[in-house]
Amino acid sequence: MEQPAYSRHIHDDHVTATTSKAGKKLWFIKQLRRAGVCQDDLLYYYQAVVRTVLEHASPRWQASLTKEQTKQLEDVQRRALQIIFGNIPYDEAHRTCNILSLAERRQELGKRFFQKIIKDKSNVLFYLLPAKRDVQLTTRLRCAR
Repeated sequence: MEQPAYSRHIHDDHVTATTSKAGKKLWFIKQLRRAGVCQDDLLYYYQAVVRTVLEHASPRWQASLTKEQTKQLEDVQRRALQIIFGNIPYDEAHRTCNILSLAERRQELGKRFFQKIIKDKSNVLFYLLPAKRDVQLTTRLRCAR
């Protein structure tokens, strides 16, 4: 199913602004690396400062990202890990520091967000969920011939 053009355009602007903002923070990681800060601290800075920018409000927009937009966001993390760990392959850097790709993180954050809504009946979004079905009735209807 194709997204409406206005939706793609809004997300293009959002992804461009997000990657630009995160890219500016990568410059600071370069400066910290030049100053001799250890890899663990650089990774901590990335996760605390840069990745939070890339994931801001992701449960809202992650499902409608195009492959190109996903790649744009992932490229920021790729550049960050290259600055932190040097010229090792991206997959190896993932294993070294035990972090997920941004797409996997967005998926995980979306699931957690939905689980919070389901568990908290006072959540303002809870009323949007359909009512739970009666398990006995559903079973009887499925088994009826």
